[in-house]
Amino acid sequence: MKHWQGVAVIAVIVAAVAGQWYVAGVHETAPTDEGRVTTLPVPAAPVPSLASAGAAPAAATSSESEGVGDGLRRVPIPPVDTRTPAWLPLAQARESGDARTPPIEHGAPAEHPDASVLADPQAYAAHQLAQKQRLFAAYAQAAAPELARLQTDLEQGREAGIPPEELAKVAEKIRRIEQQRQAAESAK
Repeated sequence: MKHWQGVAVIAVIVAAVAGQWYVAGVHETAPTDEGRVTTLPVPAAPVPSLASAGAAPAAATSSESEGVGDGLRRVPIPPVDTRTPAWLPLAQARESGDARTPPIEHGAPAEHPDASVLADPQAYAAHQLAQKQRLFAAYAQAAAPELARLQTDLEQGREAGIPPEELAKVAEKIRRIEQQRQAAESAK
């Protein structure tokens, strides 16, 4: 009995979706004088042409800086090379990879405990503690060059006249990373 109720619910949902699809199709068509149905053109969003975009770039930037407009960032699209078929670069990328892709950095392989360590709760706790200490050591090692880079960025920002609010954000970031690095070193 419940099986038929489930089928009935699914049938009602399918009918509702089909009805909405049909109604959406009816709004896009209109009868002509002879009784035939023709498709009405769907209005598209206005797209600026290349000539108008190149003619008034100052007007576009001033309206964007004032907050007027649709809020989208316009990015120029490079021209498409139509001399080669589209499938050829895709096939080459499939075979040899895409040159734009950054290299994948493989870290050290994960160390998995053996069966004897998994069976003994104290040995497993020691294994977990050793993993945690290695993680803390890696964080402390990686934080040192990042702190030096952020310090130089902070000094360059002061020299460049960056607002104090922005400099305070970087100083807070430095303080927090240093605090975490010290906590990681003390946990060793």
